[in-house]
Amino acid sequence: MIETTTIATNRYAPAGSNAINLYSTGAEGGDGLTIGQLAIAVSLRSAAACEAQSVIKMNSMTRGAQTLSKAAEWLDRLAGEVEPTDSEWAEIRAFAIGELGVEASALPADVSSYDRRMQAAAAMKSKMDTLSQSQQQQMIDLQTYVNRRDVAYSTSSSIVRTLASSQSTNAQNF
Repeated sequence: MIETTTIATNRYAPAGSNAINLYSTGAEGGDGLTIGQLAIAVSLRSAAACEAQSVIKMNSMTRGAQTLSKAAEWLDRLAGEVEPTDSEWAEIRAFAIGELGVEASALPADVSSYDRRMQAAAAMKSKMDTLSQSQQQQMIDLQTYVNRRDVAYSTSSSIVRTLASSQSTNAQNF
């Protein structure tokens, strides 16, 4: 048996809970654990935290993809041969400022000429490029979380196999 101490929180702890790490030896949920059980608990907590972060990243990426899709539709409308109506331009402008983060001063007051439409399109395209780069970074982050989760599950499985093999060997020796 392991003596009881306080469990420290670490970055692998699921939101709102304490983490168990190998330097911990007890407290909530850890009393009476063998070192093997504790190692499995650490791996599973790490996997759960990585899974939670993966879900957050996927949700963020979904919102970003929806924003990029809507921005592409508005960009096509601006680049079209037919000038957007005043109400369409007001909607496009509100979207560009509110969703894409385009500065109001970068957008013309109206899009009555092709040049003004292209000015608005360029301002939107710049923010879309930034959002696209952010999406790429989030994809890399997501892959990192998924890989960490897989390693944690693999570690847990290896520990379980090792413990089972050890118990089997001990049983055969009696």
